[in-house]
Amino acid sequence: MKNIAVIDIGSNSMRVLVYEIYINNSFKIIDEEKRMTRLGQFINELDNLTNEGIDKLLITLEFFKILCEKNNVEEIIVVATEAIRRAKNRSEIVSLVKEKLNLDIRILSGFEESAYGYLSVKSTINVRDALLIDIGGSSMEITLVKDKKIVNGISLPIGSIPLTKLFSFDNPPNNNELSEFKKFIFNEFDKLTWLKNGRNLPLIGIGGTARSIGKIHKKFINYPLDLLHNYTIGFDEVKTIYDYVLNLSANQKSKLKGLPSERADIFTAPFSALVMFMNYCNCPILKISQYGIREGVLYEKLLGNEIDNKDILDFSLNNILTTNDLNIIHAEKIRDLSHVLFEYLENPISKYLNLENKLLNISAKLHDIGVSISVKSASKHGFYIIINSLIAGLTHKELLMVGYTVALSGKFDYKLVEEYRALLSKDDIMICKRLSVILSLAHLIDKYFYNSLTEVVVINEKDDFKLALPEISVKYMKDSLPSEIDSLFKKCFSKKLSIVPL
Repeated sequence: MKNIAVIDIGSNSMRVLVYEIYINNSFKIIDEEKRMTRLGQFINELDNLTNEGIDKLLITLEFFKILCEKNNVEEIIVVATEAIRRAKNRSEIVSLVKEKLNLDIRILSGFEESAYGYLSVKSTINVRDALLIDIGGSSMEITLVKDKKIVNGISLPIGSIPLTKLFSFDNPPNNNELSEFKKFIFNEFDKLTWLKNGRNLPLIGIGGTARSIGKIHKKFINYPLDLLHNYTIGFDEVKTIYDYVLNLSANQKSKLKGLPSERADIFTAPFSALVMFMNYCNCPILKISQYGIREGVLYEKLLGNEIDNKDILDFSLNNILTTNDLNIIHAEKIRDLSHVLFEYLENPISKYLNLENKLLNISAKLHDIGVSISVKSASKHGFYIIINSLIAGLTHKELLMVGYTVALSGKFDYKLVEEYRALLSKDDIMICKRLSVILSLAHLIDKYFYNSLTEVVVINEKDDFKLALPEISVKYMKDSLPSEIDSLFKKCFSKKLSIVPL
């Protein structure tokens, strides 16, 4: 294992993330820090970063480097975006940082910034065609993705800071001010003729503006899950939040739940730009990406040319298993056995067949995850870990269903709190119960039967489901089955469960 760090010098903030990297390229964050430096405000009329801005940059980088040293970081990757990219004295800045701190700054082009944003998205969200927008401190990156490839991308120098200078919106704007903003921003979009190819696609928002919109919406509807990545909002709901924010005073915005106080003064103008972009391209939904450039840099570092061929779901599952010190081979064995049972019990005409297959695959691999905290109450711990983990490509509902399935497989009477239960339909809950029974059986068979799975004989009859196992396994399993499994199996699959000797 080794520790690496990624430092992102943005126009509004600077961040450092410290990762522990495992031998199989799994990783976990072991430290992070953020500073609101607002370097974009220190670009003068000559397009130079002022001495005050340079001092802020150096002080923050020096602190970040100390933090890295305390975490035994072996490699520090430093990237910079629009504020440094636009500064005419950027060469002097890079040389000064190298001289004083021995750090190498890589200044990203606008296209590279877009590409890293998309790299983080395609590594964590299941999307084929989409528009991406990343409104940073000084720039706005817009990317068109078709068939999981970047078709077009551009960086515009109209991020949160310059947009707010042009249209402060400190107080509720009148119709003339809104009309002027719309005229200005639509004129920028009109220059991008390729945007017509992105009409009606979902919009994925990257960066602080998009994250803040998601956080505000979650507060508005009392969303129970403490998750932001892949959070989805319909355009009408985005517009409702926007109309509400637009009519707040500066003081009211600083107290708005979900909106970070340090972003309140530079939020309304970029929010307006995002809403008008959705309107311009007729985007039906906004998906929030919690990850951006930093994570894109990390994924490139870890996976290199393998990125395009990587199964993002499988990679993220192995990442969870590795960082929680669980046995991947054992997890795959439980998955395989679960699917053997599922193939006999599945209803081929079920409209949920693909979903059940997907969720069973994930739940089976993560069935022991709670043990990483404690064998006692492993169901409760497993549920918590799963719904707070990055499982790439899953919707929030699917993530909740995986957590519930794993919890039920260890404790059939596990109760979801009402707020979580409200997110699931009756069919969703029945799917979780069905899969949990299969998972519980697979776990027990594996526990008491260590030989080849080919020796497990399934006898699937109209009203009976018999598992024929070696006699010694049946003897051991006789008193290990949960007392309620018979009735639950009958309810879920309309069959009587029996375990008999070969």
